[in-house]
Amino acid sequence: MSVPKINERSAAAAYEAWYHTRRGHWIAEREFALLRRLLNPAPHTSLLDIGCGTGYFSRRFAAGGLAVTGLDPDAAALDYAQGKGGGVHYIQGSALALPFADGHFDHATAITSLCFVADPLQALREMWRVSRGRVLLGLLNRHSLLHRQKEGKGGYRDARWDSATEVVERWIPALTPAPARYTAHSAIFLPTAGPLARQAERWLPNTLPWGGFLVICLEKTE
Repeated sequence: MSVPKINERSAAAAYEAWYHTRRGHWIAEREFALLRRLLNPAPHTSLLDIGCGTGYFSRRFAAGGLAVTGLDPDAAALDYAQGKGGGVHYIQGSALALPFADGHFDHATAITSLCFVADPLQALREMWRVSRGRVLLGLLNRHSLLHRQKEGKGGYRDARWDSATEVVERWIPALTPAPARYTAHSAIFLPTAGPLARQAERWLPNTLPWGGFLVICLEKTE
């Protein structure tokens, strides 16, 4: 085994470990709760999780009874994800050219992964093409305290920060067929994860547009 491969595995393990820190666990729980509520899937429906990385959210959805396929271009992350089990089928591939037929999945998600894709609109078109029901985009919100604190730093260094207005005005009109409906929600209003942040998260509605985690839910059919 080469040294770069060891380093890549270590990086994947370090990324996964963040979800088990006090702050990471709280943030992930809030994000998953919002995603699950908006997706509202029936049991045993199929889901494509694009940019699944180490498979944290893929496993969470699979544990809820969904048939989950996780796709990512990073072989080391997928190798780590497969080692975690969880009943997810993983495949290496690009969000820009998904290796699936039209309407292959009931739903598709991209959870803070399009933020690192050079052509997010093309990735969204592909998600829309392979989905029959709902598409959920978990984005980094430009209009948030998280953006002010983290832009250009650490794991956010190469990330793009989006806004609901940009998605509605530029991305959604490019989809065919047009969505039957779409909604925008957000979470993680105070990213410190301290007592004040937790209290605010309980009282502030997800319909407010200022949370660091922005979720756009697109529905293909009525």
